[in-house]
Amino acid sequence: MVVWLRMRTVLALMALTAIGSGAAVYYAMTEGYWALKTAAPVAADAQDASLHGLRQEELKKLNKALELIGTRFMLPADRSKLIDGALQGMLSALGDPYSVYMSKEEAQQFVESAEGTFTGIGADLKKENGFIVVETPLRDSPAERAGLLPRDVILAVNGESLQGLTLNEAAAKIRGPKGTKAKLKVLRAGHSAPIELELVRDVIPLETVKAKMMPGGIGVITITKFAANTAERFEKELMAMEAGGLAALVIDLRGNPGGMTESVKKVADLLIPRGRVIVQYEYGDGRKVREVSDGPLTSEKPYPIVVLINEGSASSAEILAGALRQSAGAALVGNTTYGKGTVQISYSEEFGDGSLVKLTVYRWLLPDGTWVHNQGIKPDLPVKQPDFWEAYKMPRDRVLRKDQTGEDVRNLQLILEGIGFPADRKDGYFSEATESALKAFQEREGLPVTGEVDAATAERLEEALFSELQKPENDRQLQAALEKARELAGLAGGAAGE
Repeated sequence: MVVWLRMRTVLALMALTAIGSGAAVYYAMTEGYWALKTAAPVAADAQDASLHGLRQEELKKLNKALELIGTRFMLPADRSKLIDGALQGMLSALGDPYSVYMSKEEAQQFVESAEGTFTGIGADLKKENGFIVVETPLRDSPAERAGLLPRDVILAVNGESLQGLTLNEAAAKIRGPKGTKAKLKVLRAGHSAPIELELVRDVIPLETVKAKMMPGGIGVITITKFAANTAERFEKELMAMEAGGLAALVIDLRGNPGGMTESVKKVADLLIPRGRVIVQYEYGDGRKVREVSDGPLTSEKPYPIVVLINEGSASSAEILAGALRQSAGAALVGNTTYGKGTVQISYSEEFGDGSLVKLTVYRWLLPDGTWVHNQGIKPDLPVKQPDFWEAYKMPRDRVLRKDQTGEDVRNLQLILEGIGFPADRKDGYFSEATESALKAFQEREGLPVTGEVDAATAERLEEALFSELQKPENDRQLQAALEKARELAGLAGGAAGE
């Protein structure tokens, strides 16, 4: 959902190869940061013995490369950077966008973002096919307010190309102090040319649970991600709602990038009867471990549960959505989820220098054994948001006027529609009717009636759309979920989607 507008010696390499036996921008915690610490390692016969430590000839080759750089390279070289680069290259060679190496500094930022607030744009990123790709923007973050969407490809930041950079290097360019600007060039599916988004970096709070009681006893609990205290906060809000006569529960997981599997397990325990499957984990050797609820319930909750999902609901959010549907009878409303079906665990103690390796260690499956990776979970009730929910920030470095064409003009037309001044078209041509609609808006707002979009008009347009997007009645998916909840609770009938 868019609401307006992330060698210190060669022995280090040996340590890395041995761990097989066992990103603010914001690196949102993928499942398993502290997940399943007691889970059994991959069976010895399934491990690749060729990766257990470096052979003598491999050590010789690496040492020779260091020697050549030290003696023949024309400029001084930073040894620690060379080793960090070697480790990054090793993880990159796995071909898995979720397995990464982090230097001491990067690892510290990663851990801090998991345990407190952090400063950045508020987006979960990955590297895919050589590009920096957005998994999901965090709720109420600068990334979301600017209109950054899941699967957007970030090509450049402040004029600097990200092509060829590692995920960590790209993240370092996108990060920055609070109040500074990050101007992103973004490639988006369905757009013929890159678009530009200007974000103002901010402190991203880790308040992960919000709750509101709606008319008719319909409770809405929003989970923005799964952090260490999420389950505790969720339980507190749920108990308060139940004490107040909860008739139906809507859980909003839209834009939730995932997080700690421990946290999602605890939330699921509160809603899924004891003994029913929450999720299955599958190892590389084909072994499966079923995670079942050991919560207090002996039967399903006496009220219906509806779960809101969209393309920004990923990983742990998908685990909860799938578990609630298959093991607690919940109905899913919204758009198909992101489709991330792997689990990562971070290893830092093995190195002893503060650096960290995050490795994909197993895949997760729905209770019925379905793997949703790259497919996502389809809702029971598909509901598409109005087109103006796709709008993003207007440009500030140029004026839009009649007879121009392009994505920025189409974006203007979407905004005008969203604020009640629809033009005659949404194809990116600045028509006479678009100019008339813009003039009517400018007149209402007390702006110079020019029919052109300068910086002042752009800012007022954004403020007006932001105000409209905050109104629950304009959230088509939420309204459909509330109607579905009322229907299931026997309070009303019919839920309209599209």
